[in-house]
Order: sequence, then structure tokens, then C-alpha cells
Amino acid sequence: MRKNIFILCLFLFCFSWVDRSYAFDDLAVQTTRQPGAKLSFQTLNESKVLVSVLNEEGEAVLGLTKQDFQIKQGPKTAEILSVEDVTEQRDTGLNIVLVVDNSYSMKQRGAIDPVLAALNEFLSLIRPIDDVHVITFVDPRNGGTLDSDQPRVSTRVTRGNDPALLGMALRDSYIPDQTAGTYLYDAMRKGLEIVRDMPEKSQKFMIVFSDGEDINSTVKPGDLDLAVRGLSNFVAFAVDYMDRPGLDPFLQSFAQGNHGLIRKARSASDFLPIFQQFSTTIFHRYAVTYRFLNPPKGAVSLAPSTINIEEVTVVDSSPLLNYIYFETGKSEIPERYNLFPWASDTEDFSEEKLAGTMEKYHQVLNVLGKRLVVNPEARINIVGCNSNTGEEKGKMELSRNRAFAVFSYFKDVWGIDPARMEVKVQNLPTVASTARVPEGVIENQRVEIYSDHPAILDTINSTYMQAEMGAGVINVAPAIEAETVIKNWKITLFGGDKELTVWEGKGEMPARFTYDVAPLGIDTVAALGKISADVEVSDNEGNVFRTSADEPVRINFIRREERLAQKLESKVIEKYGLILFEFDRSDLKDRNQVIVNRVITRMAALPSAQMNISGHTDIIGKEEYNIDLSGRRASAVYGAMLETGMAVGSQITHEGLGPNNPPYDNSIPEGRALNRTVIITLTYTE
Repeated sequence: MRKNIFILCLFLFCFSWVDRSYAFDDLAVQTTRQPGAKLSFQTLNESKVLVSVLNEEGEAVLGLTKQDFQIKQGPKTAEILSVEDVTEQRDTGLNIVLVVDNSYSMKQRGAIDPVLAALNEFLSLIRPIDDVHVITFVDPRNGGTLDSDQPRVSTRVTRGNDPALLGMALRDSYIPDQTAGTYLYDAMRKGLEIVRDMPEKSQKFMIVFSDGEDINSTVKPGDLDLAVRGLSNFVAFAVDYMDRPGLDPFLQSFAQGNHGLIRKARSASDFLPIFQQFSTTIFHRYAVTYRFLNPPKGAVSLAPSTINIEEVTVVDSSPLLNYIYFETGKSEIPERYNLFPWASDTEDFSEEKLAGTMEKYHQVLNVLGKRLVVNPEARINIVGCNSNTGEEKGKMELSRNRAFAVFSYFKDVWGIDPARMEVKVQNLPTVASTARVPEGVIENQRVEIYSDHPAILDTINSTYMQAEMGAGVINVAPAIEAETVIKNWKITLFGGDKELTVWEGKGEMPARFTYDVAPLGIDTVAALGKISADVEVSDNEGNVFRTSADEPVRINFIRREERLAQKLESKVIEKYGLILFEFDRSDLKDRNQVIVNRVITRMAALPSAQMNISGHTDIIGKEEYNIDLSGRRASAVYGAMLETGMAVGSQITHEGLGPNNPPYDNSIPEGRALNRTVIITLTYTE
């Protein structure tokens, strides 16, 4: 074949027939070797396209490999698996219609042998999988019928895929006598009818060879325009061998209007190179197989598999904080303290029903009132103080009003004889908090209550049920694999149907995420029932992957009654909060020694109990110093126990936590005061 050939430029004509389920209408095929090349392609299925490539001179670009092609669909770039010349393909057939002018003028012009030679070379490329129709002319009187009731026949159709048989049919159409008339338009409409019956998604070609102007057809050019309308995946070629200069206007319009080419044959010697050009276009294409990168894949796991919430018995010995804090410049007892409006409301009050140190503190006036009622011989001192700074500086009257607010509550609601209560006033408390920070200033705005009677300021003891949660940290471990770069990721953690938190980002996903459910509160966690996670990942190819954790974290609520009914061990926690340390102090007072002695006695009765001594501080001051201070407080308690001769084993631990993991709220003065403590915890089962 000649080196310089023209390739039919299809200009993406094939898109209209693509099945929408493949969504190939936005498929883009490019060649990277020839920047200025014109490329057209036909989509065969979801993994293969037929591609033609023309260089700037209109010549076929041959010898391309898979490194020379790029296929994209939107943001996705496909991996090219293979590139083969279409002549090597055995699974992609072509549909070709040859319309050949075999009129008598061909003999007159001595063009029969040259055209047959050119067509035979073209037909030699036909493969068994191809479908070829050859259409030639016949005179209605010779090849048809004289009966007017029968249809007029002006064409003969030979179908097959054997080059030898097709060539023989062509030669037979020229002998013994050529057709006298020219029925080009009739033959072209017959060819278009055949094309329309071909599979819609297949590639269809028509080659028209004309020796002269049509003068005998009943079909007109306008009829052919209608016949070709709506055809998809169709390309037309034309060879104009008419004995006049220039191209036939209709054939030119027909070929170029259907994505094809027309060539002028000025002599019989032009037939061979023209058909070689057409054959190159039709048969020499690339079958490119490809695949788009798979979406990311993987899984996400959660740990632990279960969160146990156990109902435990708490024996709580809370310190009595004998301070009532007031708002700046105010003498009214703040609303956060629980006060009874009437004396009759105090009859059913019992401190044993209170749960938790902070609840007990906000009932402290009622606790003291009840104890004064139960111990009529006891007396108390009520000391009113102010911060002696700012608007409170030197306001002794403010201190007096604060003291009498407490005095009046005991007298009017609890019925305490005024003779049993002595009111004192001063500016700063005797042991004041630092005035260098606002928190310390507020803590000095208080009323202090003292008594020599041991029962009045003793610890507040109660027993109650409390839910205790085991492991409260959820570990989320995504294991995602991607064939390309991850662009965005998002993990949503759900508790039941409620969204707990969302982690999202770009690029590589961390291997682990943690979420602490403890701040939600035990009641909230118990109500969730389960905790699950959803993952959504998209890569830079636009692929999206979504998955959920196969196994959610189950929330298991274990009630004490259920354990006892099953004769299982039930957990008991005994908490002993020491009488509060004064600001920046670590020495034990007498009342603390009493509590330590109680714990020592209790431990003798519970040899299997685990003991933890933890020291705490408020948030005032530097963390490093406070950790050291809390350690000294814990060591002071631990040392006091050693002095009693208690056997110290591995079941006893002590530590100083400073301001970390505070047991109470540091944002309020009573919370900071209660955090200046040592908490002794005994844990055992019954």
C-alpha cells in the first residue's frame, strides 16, 4: 500500500448510539504521541473502543501502542490494557455496503479491469466476521420484469464475507453485457435500507463508485437525504469517475455530510490508490481495551466490641464544706443552694438520700439544719466575710448581712434557737484564698460555719446506686485501599440514630480515630444502645466508596438486681473524701485523721478490697506545682496509714493528679474548694 494515505475523520459520530447504562457519552480518547492529530473513535462496550488517528497531513498514524493513548471520562483516567490493530481483531466485525456503477460506459472507457483490480484488493481485507453487501445495477427490462404489477427492480444485491465470491459477483455484473442505464440513486437507497437494518451499535460503511451522472433512477437526491436521516454510526465514501471536471455536488454532499470523504478518479489508474486510501481508513484502526480504576475499597472496625455499664453500690462519705459563697456585692443566698421556703418542707429531709458530693454540698444548709435539730445541745458560729477588694473592700455591713442571711434561714426554716447561733463579721476569711486571681477573690466572698460538736461538721454519708461505665473510648480503625490518590474522606460516628461526631479531611486517611463517650454521660450512653460508624472516601478519579462498620459497639447495661438474681458478684465502691485542705496546704487536720482511722478499720474487714488514694487540687496556680501539691496531700494520707501499722500491699496505690481529671467543677468556688482534697476509694465485690 502507499505510504501517503488519507484516513476518514469520524469526528465522534458514534456517540449517539451508546447505551446510556454505560454513560459513555462523555468518554474522551486522546493520543499522546501526535499532539496535532485528529482522532475519532467508536465505543464497542464498557472496556473497548475502536480508534482512528490522522496526522496533520491526513495520513493514518500507524504503530501506536498503549503508551500512546489516554482515555478519560469526566475526572476519571482509564488504565490502557492493550492496543491492537483492527486487522488483528477477531471479535469486532465491520458492516460494509459497496455501491458499484457497472453501466455500459465502463466498457467504453476501458475501466472494467482497473476497477475490478482495485475492488478485489479492497475485498481481500474482508474477514469472516465482516458483513459485506455488493450492490450493482440491472436494467428493469433485462434483470427485472415487464409485468407492471411486479415491483420495479433496478439493483442486484450480493451479500457475503468471502472475498472470492464477492469478487466473482462483481465481475459477473459487467458481463456478458453491461447495464445500459445508470441507477445510482436507486442503488444508494437500497444500500441505505440495508444499513438501517444493521445493528444500531455496529460501525457501518458505504462506498459509492459512480461512472456517470444518474439519469435512470426513480429515486431523487431528496429521497436519499430523508433515507440517511437518523442513521447512527454511519460513514460514507464516494469515488467520482464521471467524465467531467470537478466533483459531483450530490456525491460530495452525501459523503462529507456523513463524516466521510470523496475522491475524484480522473483516470482508471486512480482507482487502486483511492480504494487503498479507503481500506486504510476502514480496516486500519486501533482496538483499545481499557479499564477505569476501581473505587477505593476496605472496611472499618470499632473497638471495643462492647461497652459495659454496670450498676454498682456506692457507699459515699463526702466531706462537709462549711462555706456558703456569695455573688460579688450581694448578700442573698445564691439560687444554686437548695433552700426550703417553709418550715413544714423540712420534715422529710434526710441526708442519707443524697447522692454525690456536689448534690450534698448544695444541700449543706439543710444538712446542717437537720443536724442542729437532731443535736439540740450543739452550737454554731456563723462568720460573715467579704473579699476586702474592689466594691467589697472594707464592707463589714455586707459581711454582716451575709451572716444574718444564713442565721435567718436556720432560725425561720429549721427553727433553730438564735441563742445557739453566734454571728461574727470580718473582712477577709481567717484562712483566705489568694486575691491575685479572680477565682481567689470570689472564694473569699463567703460565710463560714463552725461548731465544736463533732456531729455537726462530720462527713455526709449515704448509700446509693450508681451506673459505672467500663471502657469509654471508642477506637475507629478504617482500613481503606485505593488504586490512586485519596482526595477526600469522611467518617461519621453514630450512637443509635444520633450523629455523635464527624471526622473529615483530604489526602491519606489516618489509621485510627478515638472518641470518648464519657462526656456524654452514662444515662445518655446507655440510651444509645449501640455505636456505629459510616465511612465515605473519594479518590482523585471521582470514584466514591461508602461502607459501614460490620459490627457496632454494643452498649450493655448490667443492673445490680439482675446480677444478684443470677447469683453473680456485684461491685461495691466506697468513697471517702477527706475534710478539705485549705488553700495551698497539705497538712492533715484532726477531722481528716478521724476519717483515715475509719478507712483503716474498714480495710481490716475487707482484706480483698483495692484501695486508691488520689490527691487533687484546684486550677489556681501552675500545673506542675499543683501536681506536686496533690502528691504531697496523697502522701500525707498514705503516711498516716503507715503510722497506724496497716500492712501495705499491692492493693493500695496513691497518686497526685493536681488539676487533671478534677472530681468537681472548677468553674464555681465550691467546686474548686472541693477539689482541694484527697479521695480514698475502696473497691470490692459482694
